[in-house]
This record gives sequence, structure tokens and C-alpha cells, in this order.
Amino acid sequence: MKTQTFQVFRLRGMDDRWRVTADQASEIKEMSWDINDGWRTAGAFDSVTDDRFDWSANGDITSIHYYGRHNGAKRHILFEDSTGKLAQLRPDWFAIAGSDPFSSLRDSEGLAWNGTSRTRFIPRTSFAGTQSVTFGGRVYLVNGSDEPIVFDGRTTSRAGFSGPPAAPNGSVIYRAGLFVETLDDDNQEADTGLFLGTRVRGQGLGSTRPRGAFNKFNRKWVDGKLCAYQYRVSFVNKRGQEGPMSEPSNLVEFECCDGKRRFTQVTISVGGPDVVARRIYRTRDIYDDNGDSISPQEGRNFYFIKELQENESTVFEDGISDANVGGIRDPEDFGPWPAQAKYLAAFKNTMFIAGMTDNRIRYSAPGMPEVFPDANVFEIGETDSGEITGLYATNNALVAFKSRGVYLIKGDPVNGFHAQTLNKDIGCIAPNSIANVPSIGLLFLGREGVFTLQGALENTGTPTTIVDLSTPIKKLIDRIDDSSTNAAVSVINRRDKEYWLCVPTIGKKNNLLLVFHYDVGAWSYRENYPMQCAAETRDHRGYVYFGSNDPKMAGINVFADGFRAKYGHGADSYSAGTSIQDYPLYETAPLDFGSVYSGVSLGYVNCYAVAYGNEPIKVNFKINRSITEALPVDRDRKQQELLEPLSVYGTAVFDGSDKWGFHRPIPLRFDVSHMHKGVATEFQVQFKQDSSNVNANRMQIVGWDLEAKVGEQRNIRILTDVLTADKR
Repeated sequence: MKTQTFQVFRLRGMDDRWRVTADQASEIKEMSWDINDGWRTAGAFDSVTDDRFDWSANGDITSIHYYGRHNGAKRHILFEDSTGKLAQLRPDWFAIAGSDPFSSLRDSEGLAWNGTSRTRFIPRTSFAGTQSVTFGGRVYLVNGSDEPIVFDGRTTSRAGFSGPPAAPNGSVIYRAGLFVETLDDDNQEADTGLFLGTRVRGQGLGSTRPRGAFNKFNRKWVDGKLCAYQYRVSFVNKRGQEGPMSEPSNLVEFECCDGKRRFTQVTISVGGPDVVARRIYRTRDIYDDNGDSISPQEGRNFYFIKELQENESTVFEDGISDANVGGIRDPEDFGPWPAQAKYLAAFKNTMFIAGMTDNRIRYSAPGMPEVFPDANVFEIGETDSGEITGLYATNNALVAFKSRGVYLIKGDPVNGFHAQTLNKDIGCIAPNSIANVPSIGLLFLGREGVFTLQGALENTGTPTTIVDLSTPIKKLIDRIDDSSTNAAVSVINRRDKEYWLCVPTIGKKNNLLLVFHYDVGAWSYRENYPMQCAAETRDHRGYVYFGSNDPKMAGINVFADGFRAKYGHGADSYSAGTSIQDYPLYETAPLDFGSVYSGVSLGYVNCYAVAYGNEPIKVNFKINRSITEALPVDRDRKQQELLEPLSVYGTAVFDGSDKWGFHRPIPLRFDVSHMHKGVATEFQVQFKQDSSNVNANRMQIVGWDLEAKVGEQRNIRILTDVLTADKR
């Protein structure tokens, strides 16, 4: 039979649309794109503890975070689980017999976040967990329910302050000294003692006009006037972050004598365990010479007096003159950490937070990530566009997402920040789906699919646009469970240059892994990935860790190309676990060879695969977009060069007779037939592997071709046209 050869190389990704090019595939499962324009078997995952520890007693992992210090010299993997624990993995646990592979973090009082002494909020698996961001060599964590905390590599402490301290209380100090005797209203000496000068000498008890004090040594009057102060106090934590000022104290009134020191006593409150210092602020004299207030109470200026670098004393004595006070401070320069914040991001030396009950984004003072002035706030979008669903800082802008809308925050702390609307139709529905993918842009999950924010986010001549990247995989997008998409999680696998997005499917938790291969702009997918949370190690290793939501795969897992199967624990004991083997599959797009009056007769399928020894590769095909395969049994061939078979692992003998070579593409020819299926106008080929050996399921295809006879199979003539009435 005379045939034609059709070759397809430079294989691309999935595209489930009806009419696509031949280099696209209708399905790519459990495979990774290779730089040689081919597809190879993807890696898998296993427990970080090499299955030597039963994670199932700790429940699901609800969040995981990577935190590095000292330029990555010290690395921490932090996680939370459904028992309320906040802990970190211990790299040395193998060396200590009987120890856990993690240790609970401790707060500044020494209490452990072990789910008993201290407990973290436990979110449902259909919601995003704790969010984190690094700032100033520390990692900040918020979840909208617990108090915000910060971890410095040793202990945790509360981030910022929930509110101001109690207002201080001031009084005048009575002190024996120069002015021991004063004159009462009858000009008689009265041994009352001196307080910051003396008592008022007036024309009766109702007088407000001071007359001065009497010096008993030189028998002369010292000019005086009525004076008054007010005080405020603030708390400072060990990171130098100052909380909001207290309300002003009561008015401390006294008669001050010209040229003499004046003393008051201020009672201040003691802060919590994270407070290491308190700062005292005071007005200057608020009365004029007539004893009238210079300014209204709300307009009075407060000046720095002193910092008490301890958190124990309750009384402070002030004798600083007005000429020697420190700089003026505005109480509105300080503010508490807003309650119920769920999202945070660091942008241009400023902390931004959102997710409170209002429609606002608040930002900190520059360089002070825990100080939020009242005026530092944005109103983002309209309330009918949904709640804020995430923040992400890029080089040129901070991107704020809502469920229906994308907004850009630009500017800097010196010239001020401003917000602008980018889109009001497309938004993000999963805060953990946001990731900045190299050379592609900012990817996120929306209601209609996976989108990317492309452009420089600046006025550089390149427009900033939102592009739907998931158009080729809408059938996979339709499998997503809309009621649980808030829990979808993404991570970048930089080793294989992949963006992972794990989504829930109907009736299940996160388990379907959508993989975008950003070097080639192609999609594939993988199954049985119980990713409740994920993190990448931002160092030379580039590991991908994820926390499991499946009790049979409990704990923290790590992905590696060397793993050939996904490990799962048994129902009764983790030591009796079973593995999940999902075989790789590459199914070509349906190839159209003609109309219903012409067809294709397939003769051979040639696969160009990398030689992996005696590991078989299998072939089958479908006719006319059928849901069933044409061959009842797959055709298989070993991945060996027929003319030059090389030794394989496990059978080679090191006696000089065996040869070891390198991986190279080889042609594998398969004879196929579909005569039992009738006329074929379209067909698609499957390359797959389904080996029972856990270490023998590798394949890599770089191209394929087929030999087929295409065109009319026979000359068809209508019988009524041939047999007319005048013919017998």
C-alpha cells in the first residue's frame, strides 16, 4: 500500500479546542516539558521524613511558609496544622533518636505553639490559610482571626499593637527645699511645702491670678504664674516599633516661679510581654500669663520627653523645662495594627495589609512595618465588586485583587501612594494562586480561568493587560469546584520551569494539579496532588514543599524528579503504606484528514523516544474523536535501539562485556490497524506507560510520525445513475 508520511516535531502543550495544529496535544498527563522540545515523565513526591514518622496524628497541614535569614544561610520551613500547632521542620531530627521532625515555635514568654499551651486558628480546608511576608529580616503572619505575629528566627511575638495604652495620670510633687514657707491669703507664712514653685498667693481662694512665692532666706517675693502640662505615653516593642499614643493625661496645674526647676509626677501603665520600652510625651506650658489656655485640648502639641527602656516602673518624674524638650510628635503619626487583617505585602519599604471587614487597604509608615497611621488608607473599588482577595508586590506596583477587579497602587513613601483601577470585570478568587512567573507575568485564578497580568505596570509604552492563559484547557477548568476555589494554591517549580496551580474538583479538596510550562507557554496536568498549601525554597536548591490535606498522605511532602511514584500511607499504619502510580500519557490532538467522503488508512506509527533501556513504551489510538481506544490491547516496545542494544540497570555485569551509553532519541515503530472501526476521518495517537515496577515508568518523546494512505478508498457511483430505464 502506497502511503504518505506525516511528521510532527517540536511538541507543544494541551489544547482541547476543536481545531488545533498537529503539534498540540489533547491530553498531557504526568509529564514535564523538556528543553529538547519533547515531553518526559514528571517527578513525584514523598514525605520529607522519608516515611519514618507518622504525620497522621498531626492532622492536615493548613499553611506552610519559607523564611530565610542571613542571605539564605539560615533557612526555616514553618507550618501550621489542624491541631492548632505552629512549628518548623528540624533538619537534624534524624540524628536524635525518637525525636519529632519538627519543633513548636515559642512566643516571648516561652509558651509553645503546640496546640495546647498556645493554639492557632484552624481554617476549613475550603479556605486559604495563613498568609506571610518577609520584612526587615523577619517573617510576618496573619490569618484574619489570631493576633498578627512576627518570627525572628528564635521566638514569635505580636506584630504591632492592638491599641493605645491607658492615659497617664499626672500630679505635682511636694518637695522640701528653698521655698518651704509660703504666704496664705492673710499674708501669713504657712509651712505647706513647695510643689514646682509654690501655692498660689491670691486675693482669696477663688483667685486664678498667681502672686508668686516668698523666699524665707532673703525675705523677697519670686515672680510666678499658673502653669499646666499634659502627658501622653506610648509602648515600644523589641523591634523598635512604636504603638499609638495614649489619650492625654489630666491637666497638671501648679504655680511656676521664674528661673526655678519644676517637677511633676506621672503615673504610667505597664505593657504586655512584648513591650520593652515606653516613651513619654508632654506639652509645653499651655497657659498664658493670665492663666488662660493657649490652645484647645485637641490642638495641643506633644514633645518627646524621655524613653524608659524598661517595662516595670509605674511612676515617672518630670523636671524638664520647656526649652529642653525633644521634637514634636503628632499622635496621628502612629496607629495600631488593624484587626482581622488577612492579606499583607511589602512594597517599597512599606507594609500593606487588607482583608479587614471594610473595603480598604492600609499601609504603614516607611520603614516601620508595624505602625499604621490613621491617614494611610485607600478605598479600593466599589463594594459591589466583592471583597479584597489578595495583595502582591511587583517591581513597579502593588497589585490589589478583588473578586471582580484588579487595582494598582503606585508611588513611594516620600511622594505618596495613589491607587488606580486596571480592571473591573476580572478578579482573583484564590489569594494563594497569585504568583509572579518569569517572563510571563503575574498569574492568578479568576472565576473564568487562569489569567496573567502582563506589562511593565508603568507608562513605558507597553500596555498593561490581562490575558486569559487557560483558553486551551477549558475542559480542565470546568472540573474546578467553584464553592472551594478560595483554597486553590500555587507554587513555582523553578527546576522544571513550571507554574503549579492545585485546584479542588467537584466533591473533593485540592487534588487536580494544573501545570503551566512557562518556557514554552504550554499546559499539562497531574492528579492525586493533595496540596492544601505549598512553598518553594528561594535558594539554589529550589525545592517544592507542600502540606497535605489527605490523611493517607499526611504531613509535609517534597517534590523531586527522581521519585517515580506518589507515596500514600495505609489506613491503619503509616509503615504499611501504599504508593500511587499515575502513568504518563501524551495524547495527540485529533488530526483531520478529510471529509466524510474520504478517509485515512493508518499503517504505522513511529515514536521518537529517548532510549531508557528495557522499559516499554505503549501506543494506542482513537478514531473520529471516539471516547474509547481503537486497539483492545496497547502495543508496546522496549525503549532500546534494535541494532545497538545497551545494557540496562539491574542486569549489567561489570566485566567489560557490557556497554554504557548516553540517552539519545531512537525510532520505535508500531504496526497498527483500524479496519474494524470503519472509515476514519480523524484519529489521535496515545503514547503512554503503565509499568508495575515503581522504578520503571520513565519515558521521553521528542516527536512522532505516521504512515497512512489518505484519500478516497474506492470509487463510489450512484446505482440509479448507472442503471437507467433504457438499460437492462
